[in-house]
Amino acid sequence: MKKRWKNNFSPCLLEVGNIVTGLTFSVLYALVFLIIYAPFSNTAWFGVAKSESFLLTTTFVVASVLYLIISRTVMFYVTKKSFKMNYIKYALWLFGEILLIGVFHAFLSMVYIKLPNYTPSFIIAKSIFITFLALGVPYVVSALWVTLKDMHNTLQVTDTKNIASDGEAIAQNIDIINIADNKGVLKFSVKLDNLYYIKAEDNYTIVYYSKNGMLNRYMIRCKIQTIEDTFRGTPLMRCHRTYIVNTNKIKVLRHESDGFYMDFDFEGIDPIPVSKTYTKSVVDYFSGRK
Repeated sequence: MKKRWKNNFSPCLLEVGNIVTGLTFSVLYALVFLIIYAPFSNTAWFGVAKSESFLLTTTFVVASVLYLIISRTVMFYVTKKSFKMNYIKYALWLFGEILLIGVFHAFLSMVYIKLPNYTPSFIIAKSIFITFLALGVPYVVSALWVTLKDMHNTLQVTDTKNIASDGEAIAQNIDIINIADNKGVLKFSVKLDNLYYIKAEDNYTIVYYSKNGMLNRYMIRCKIQTIEDTFRGTPLMRCHRTYIVNTNKIKVLRHESDGFYMDFDFEGIDPIPVSKTYTKSVVDYFSGRK
């Protein structure tokens, strides 16, 4: 089961807080952009001061915002279920949002505004282009900001002299698990090969790891969901609302009358239960259907 792993997509982009923040920033940026742009365009009808276009503007804005909320909600849930996201798929998803909103704007322009001096193809093309300027820029900015913040807080830390660790020298080409607290400050660094499991207790998580043949623990104030999202695609796997296990350390996955349990290759660690929510993903993983 051991293998080198790499993260092809930053899961932080799909966290609820970052989705809400990104959408809020994008909508506000788009509104300001369109208000500034409208007076300088011969085809623009967007405006809040013109009584004849206020209702149409309101309809367009409300419908567009509702569509974006629905789109991101669907994205959040399908990626939680089975859809594997990467940067290309993420970019295509966002471009699809821009395309549909642009087409919707063009439809309103042709049906309700009826611009006689412009062809439908020109109106559609221009609407998509303006929508790209209004939404594409904040999409890119917010995605870069979230990704860079996540990299800074978790995976890209190289100076570990002031960080608690498992006590062993960190050699090159060794998988290291760096865990940050709720504020994004790196608190603990441990070799993947020494890590056994992580357990959630109230507002803390406890990391269980081996040192000099003994099982040790380190408590960090952070959410277990954050750890799961950060290390998705690695040997660390969520098997219960309370537990994340290092699958490299699992000796046996056994089925009892009340469910599945995992036994470690370290004597003295109690079996870890697998809840019904995670049973399928765990069984599929250990049967080779990841």
